Amino acid sequence: EDLRQDQRIEQLFDVMNIILSQDAACSQRNMQLKTYQVIPMTTRLGLIKWLENTCTLKEFLKNSMSEEEALSYNSEKGPRASYTEWLFKMSGKAQGISRYHVMYRSASRTETVRSFKSRESTIPEDLLRRAFVKMSTSPEAFLSLRSHFAASHALMCISHWILGIGDRHLSNFMINRETGGMVGIDFGHAFGSATQSLPVPELMPFRLTRQFVNLMMPVKEWGLIYSVMVHALRAYREDPDLLISTMDVFVKEPSLDWKNFEQRQLRKGGMWIKEINTSEVNWYPLQKVSYVKRKLKGANPATITCDELRLGHEKSLSYKDMAAVARGNADLNIRAREPEDGLSEETQVRCLIDQATDPNILGRVWEGWEPWM
Repeated sequence: EDLRQDQRIEQLFDVMNIILSQDAACSQRNMQLKTYQVIPMTTRLGLIKWLENTCTLKEFLKNSMSEEEALSYNSEKGPRASYTEWLFKMSGKAQGISRYHVMYRSASRTETVRSFKSRESTIPEDLLRRAFVKMSTSPEAFLSLRSHFAASHALMCISHWILGIGDRHLSNFMINRETGGMVGIDFGHAFGSATQSLPVPELMPFRLTRQFVNLMMPVKEWGLIYSVMVHALRAYREDPDLLISTMDVFVKEPSLDWKNFEQRQLRKGGMWIKEINTSEVNWYPLQKVSYVKRKLKGANPATITCDELRLGHEKSLSYKDMAAVARGNADLNIRAREPEDGLSEETQVRCLIDQATDPNILGRVWEGWEPWM
């Protein structure tokens, strides 16, 4: 793949680290993203730094399972198998990817949530907690590892959301076995392409699934995770120019992947064409940068998701159903009650957490993302 995108994302993380270090609240809390070197050599080949003493989140969670639990997880009664069965039930004769699209049209919120909760309940709810207990020599060590893990994950999530990074399945996170710190890897999907271009679009802003939330009992996602996200977002919003001007590189020299996405978006067409001058050479990267600007000005995250969804799926039969799921339900979801823009940092983060933990979204995700973990 073209590693220029990964290299540039790492460069943007470096810029974010500069912004964080210059912000009093963030530097006081030692908030820094862990980065690594990426060296593209050709458009299809490059070098990536080896991360010492880490394992994937998938391994980390699986190693916490007993033999019996691991067998059950991968069995015909496991979550993946039961999801496949439910998809089949909801999509009739549809095959492959189209099963998901039919399911969006046919499955109600109630059915989706009930089915998702039952899949979640087949897995122990405390796998992350167990893993950190195993790493700890004392209760103090456990609390310290847990805090470091949660703070590094929260910072990574909010930073990834700003840059529209998706495809956050369990093998795209690395955990440091000594410190409990999180590192994101593989940025093939950035600037909203996981929502716009994947056949089963991603409607969640980042990964904040049950294992993460339960690790932070009793306050769950509303303690450290929430406060780290608010501090980081405030720092980014107060100093947007540095980030936006660094993104100019993407505008002036788009990577191969961007060229392909641009062509695909044009072929699909849709009403968005009326709003943009596609004869302008840089229209595609400029469009992506404009979404980052909107996020930094207080846009409602669900509105951004719906706009990205429209760019790639407007002509799909299930587009309206997908957009309704992303927007949420005003009786149940904070994001659906808030305006489309002009939100404070606190409100933006509340909407993001609401969207990331919504079982009506998580219950419809592509199976390889393993949302029940």
